[in-house]
Order: sequence, then C-alpha cells, then structure tokens
Amino acid sequence: MNVLSRRRRPAEISLELLNFICDKNRASKWDLIKILGNTEQFRNWVDGFMLKDGLIEMHENDGVTYYQVTKRGELFHKLLKNGNIMSSFLRISGKRLA
Repeated sequence: MNVLSRRRRPAEISLELLNFICDKNRASKWDLIKILGNTEQFRNWVDGFMLKDGLIEMHENDGVTYYQVTKRGELFHKLLKNGNIMSSFLRISGKRLA
C-alpha cells in the first residue's frame, strides 16, 4: 500500500529545520537533506531562504560543512515555536490594513 505523507506548510518545515539545528547545535548538509527530502529542496530552503535571509550560517570543520543558527534565526525560531504569533503574522501578511 502506497501511503503519501501529508503536505507540510512552510512554517512547519522551517520549525523542523531550526529545531534540528538547535537541538544538535549544528547540522550537516546530509542532516538537512534528510528533513527536506532531496537536494533540490535543500537548495531552495537552505541556500535560497535560510542562508540568504541570515537565519543560519555555514561553517567548515575538518572539510565538513555545518550549518548553525544565527541570532536572527534564534528569534525566528522563537516566533515559529509560538504558533499564535506566527499565525497572526501570516493572517496579516500580504493584506492591506486600513
């Protein structure tokens, strides 16, 4: 029987990535690919979003690349963990306020 996993929202994916990195204090590319599913998603999420927006930073240690959460990423992580604040923000984002 083929069971498809449910579709995750962007906030859930972000929280999962940041939870993993914070729990371990760092994550390898392979760790993040396992969460995201494939290298294309890794490029989209890590290179195109998290690194670009300064939520994580890349470090090398003994030829291995690791990713760690920045101060900005810590704040974003706190907001994501408090679902009420993020859901409020998502409701108003993109809408005009009078």
